[in-house]
Amino acid sequence: MEKGTAKGRSIGPCVQNSDGWVLSGPAAQRLFDKSGIGIPLPKNELLLQPCEVLFCNRHRHLEMAEKWLSEQLVESAELLHETAALEAMRVPGEQVVLANNVTKISPKTIVSDGSWALRWSRSSNLKTGLAAAEVIWVRDFEPIQWNSLYSWAAEVTALGRIAEVLIVDEEMGVTTYRVNPADPAGAMPEIELDDLLESEPSLVGGRWDGAFMPRDIELPEQIGTPLPEGKWLDEDEVRILEDAADENGSISLLRDILARKLLPRSGFKFGTRWRLYELSIGEEHAPWLLQPEWLAPHDWAQACLAARLANGVHKIWLCGFQINDKWCYLALQRPPSEGRWSGFRH
Repeated sequence: MEKGTAKGRSIGPCVQNSDGWVLSGPAAQRLFDKSGIGIPLPKNELLLQPCEVLFCNRHRHLEMAEKWLSEQLVESAELLHETAALEAMRVPGEQVVLANNVTKISPKTIVSDGSWALRWSRSSNLKTGLAAAEVIWVRDFEPIQWNSLYSWAAEVTALGRIAEVLIVDEEMGVTTYRVNPADPAGAMPEIELDDLLESEPSLVGGRWDGAFMPRDIELPEQIGTPLPEGKWLDEDEVRILEDAADENGSISLLRDILARKLLPRSGFKFGTRWRLYELSIGEEHAPWLLQPEWLAPHDWAQACLAARLANGVHKIWLCGFQINDKWCYLALQRPPSEGRWSGFRH
């Protein structure tokens, strides 16, 4: 747990320069050595960013000049929310270094494009240990760009770190999620698409919202919902049998799912397009819930609800989208309890 300086021993205030706020005196070096706060400067000084100043005011007895906060909020309206994200990790004892500070303190350390901070676990040595995670923070109403989020998560994961997103709500409450590129794969028999095309004339029904296949026509287990009289195929499955043009991407996505030897079934009960099985239904539960990008949440508040629901039924929530004509999947998950950085004020 983060600890402040001895009660009554105030430090500061800081003096502004072109790069931030400078703290002078013995406390400056202690703040960096013990907590990794700021950037050390010559003459026993420490350069702080506004969120670090506010954090130190709350937890390190750092004095602030009169009207400092109101003036800073004019410059950065989200300073309080950024500080809430910083507090959520630092108060439990994690060591957090802002990304811009990392590049100046340790130029050889690689920081992924778009990261706000790097996190070291409380038991790790900041100078010799490896960062456990890279972090971004967002407001709950902010829109999600799934392709960009995937690229960031892929870069972070390639560096052996956890990609963490801290979502800050209007009450300064913080919720933590992890994002990582996923490669869902099953163990179902491979499907011969040419054989499927041969069964297309046997479909019964209007076909616009699905069709029926009599039981005397054999289809792979991955295709259709079993009924006593045969199988019901949804619209996308019908289009695959028709070898139809892929107008909105869903047929292409279903083909990719089948190529991965997964067994797809409706995810309606879970608020997604599909639930995905590795093996036959009955042998195990579906590990994944998949939502195409065009049906996926548009902001972080919606995404949190979707991922929380998936977590509650012990499944992984996936968003599927194309990058350079290749289907990619991004998992959004709640971390284990010991890694859930939340606003300590709530």
